[in-house]
Amino acid sequence: GNLSAVIRQTAVIIIMAMLAGVLLIRQPWHSAGLNTNVTVQALTNALRLARSRAIAQDREVTVVTAARGFAVDGGAVWVLPSEETLSASQVVFMPDGGSTGGTILLSAGGRRVAIEVNWLTGRVLSREPGVE
Repeated sequence: GNLSAVIRQTAVIIIMAMLAGVLLIRQPWHSAGLNTNVTVQALTNALRLARSRAIAQDREVTVVTAARGFAVDGGAVWVLPSEETLSASQVVFMPDGGSTGGTILLSAGGRRVAIEVNWLTGRVLSREPGVE
């Protein structure tokens, strides 16, 4: 009666737990695609922050990118995951919101993302060539 129902429920719970364990082992906790999305968002935010800082503090603010990472205004370097590289660049934001402009390329495996900074407005956009 009650005991066999409890045993059945316990068996179902054990089987579900084992299946969940197998799925977790086979599925990585993070993927290269997610890492790339995080890097794009971080760089885009850093560029936008630099523009805001240039306007608010009425001074030039520089963002430097290199193969392994990027830094804002000489601050701490954001280090990229090993599978990612950035094109080397230096974008200077002016107190009027404009910038030196340019395109920064992020490569991750076969994926390419262009982070574009408009020289006139300082606006930052990211796009993947061939992906709309």
